Amino acid sequence: MQRVSRRQFIRFAGLGAAGLAIAACAPAADEAAVGTGATAEVVNLRYQSRELQEAEGVQELWSEFYPEFKANNPDIEVEFLPQPGGVNLREGVLAQMVAGDAPDLIEFCCWSSTFFVQKGETLNLQAYIDRDADEVDLDDYYEGQFDPWVDEQGDIHLMPRFTGTMALYYNIDMFEEMGVDTPPHEWGAWNHEDYVAIGENFVSREPGQPISWATSNYGMNANWLSQYWIRGFGANMVNPDDNKLCGLGEPAAVDALNYIHSIIWDSQIFAYGSDIGMGVNQLFESGRISMMEMGPWSLGATMRNATFRWDVAPLPMGPSDITTHQSVDGTMIWNKTDHPDESWETLKWLTSPFYGKLYAKWGTKQPSRISVLPEFHAALIDRDERFGDIDIDVFTSSIAASLGGPEEMFANDFTCKSTILKPAFDQVMLLNEAPVDLIVQHADIVNRFNAGEIAVEDLGAAMADLG
Repeated sequence: MQRVSRRQFIRFAGLGAAGLAIAACAPAADEAAVGTGATAEVVNLRYQSRELQEAEGVQELWSEFYPEFKANNPDIEVEFLPQPGGVNLREGVLAQMVAGDAPDLIEFCCWSSTFFVQKGETLNLQAYIDRDADEVDLDDYYEGQFDPWVDEQGDIHLMPRFTGTMALYYNIDMFEEMGVDTPPHEWGAWNHEDYVAIGENFVSREPGQPISWATSNYGMNANWLSQYWIRGFGANMVNPDDNKLCGLGEPAAVDALNYIHSIIWDSQIFAYGSDIGMGVNQLFESGRISMMEMGPWSLGATMRNATFRWDVAPLPMGPSDITTHQSVDGTMIWNKTDHPDESWETLKWLTSPFYGKLYAKWGTKQPSRISVLPEFHAALIDRDERFGDIDIDVFTSSIAASLGGPEEMFANDFTCKSTILKPAFDQVMLLNEAPVDLIVQHADIVNRFNAGEIAVEDLGAAMADLG
């Protein structure tokens, strides 16, 4: 794709025809947010996206969406800001907030979304949601979707950007070459022990040959990637009844942590280490692993880059339960925006079924709205007919069955995960320099920190005392 400047991109986006065939799916003009109204003055908003400027489909998405938005909102002008390459979006936006010049609407993934809620930088959306309940329709989202985005009063601060169900991509050609049956396509039809038994067929440590593993993900750390495995063992990283408590000291959690450690360092089916030299997508595309734990956000890249036959299957279940992850990727309104009403109107459009269908087609993103999910596969096929051979139902059926959940967030989430737990996970999982007991000890520090027994400035000393 030819790289264009942001100014060229915005100008290009405005050239599309206002009357689109898909317009019937968009909010009607008389469904605009109460209180915005028509004004003589055009309000200019900045919308910071997580999509990279050169991301495939982003120009097409915006050029279809924006003319219809403008036709119904002539008094709102939106500047689309792609994420600059090589920039830490969270740190960049935080600096803009400190300077008093952050965008009006901002997209964040995972713990970063909760970070800004807990920092007090997000606009409380609850009054808008209550007022526009029929249009917003919270029942059109999966159970738990908003859990990471509520404040202490239970008010919602973000709206979903898209949803992503974690599943297992696998290389059909490699399975056939090794004479191994491919993974089953029903949730709950295989388990963590089957995963190891299958995976051992693909581990290779032959002298003079590239090392190969069986599977991987972005990295088993103090995050959602280890959380879905821990839930499969019947435990939680964050206590579901009290987010000030860490559950990693519970026996089932310890079992899960030992299993994770064993697939990395004992059976070595799982690629994770500081010396691998490439990410999980590259490992999969290069044939260094036969499977990867991944969400639907990689469907487009895998279809584009893979030179082999591939498909998707459910994740293996743990000894206690079926497990998966439902992504937390949403859009916030900065609470210091000069235009909260217009920002909310824009956010409603960015989370409408109309936008969700376009995002599924052009961005290959799994829709957040349950009502749009049945159209996901057709949207992908419309983009690339080869998606007709991929079992997309693996992703969408998990929503219908209420499987998995979003990332679990602590009170003081950034400090608990990044400052306290991550150093222990690195020592145990990444470097194999400490036993699982170290994570349990750091979990106790999380509990003491959230109870006010350890001040933030004393955390380093408390962890150093563990040896």
